[in-house]
Amino acid sequence: PAVAQSQAHAIARMATVVDILKHKDEGNTLYKAKDYTAAIQAYSKGVKLLPDLDEDDGSNSVHISAEVRKQAAVLLCNRSAAQMAEKKAVAALVDAQRAADFDSSNWKAHWRTGLALMMMEIRLEKSEQAVAAFQRTLACPSLPESERDNVAKALSHAQYRLREGRDALDMPDMSNCILS
Repeated sequence: PAVAQSQAHAIARMATVVDILKHKDEGNTLYKAKDYTAAIQAYSKGVKLLPDLDEDDGSNSVHISAEVRKQAAVLLCNRSAAQMAEKKAVAALVDAQRAADFDSSNWKAHWRTGLALMMMEIRLEKSEQAVAAFQRTLACPSLPESERDNVAKALSHAQYRLREGRDALDMPDMSNCILS
């Protein structure tokens, strides 16, 4: 019985990967055609099939395979890109962060996290988070050498925005304060 249950789980995982890939490919075709709304819808069909990360306790009963994690991260990164194209920064950020939860070695998850944060209204905490996201991107071994300059420029821009934000903070008037 245990072997049969294990085989059933393996078959279910394979079916999930095949279905995820089908929706990812459909979304990619629509994205390339610049039909971002339809691409988001196609990617969303695949996202609905993704397992709940909170249920992956590392035991054999509920284990998310490395392949499912990898494909889930790619699907979420792709939907994040489509969300950004539609100027939906918050939705793009959520997808990018969830992609990193599935596969922290996926450099695009961290990259898109930083980009989504930079799309938002300028706030110190968003700039700090963007700096951290771009630093994680640079630390990813999967980051292609051809993308390093782009990421370094984005990091520099986020650091500049953070410095400017800190410099713009008004300091309180301390002239009436009495030290005791």
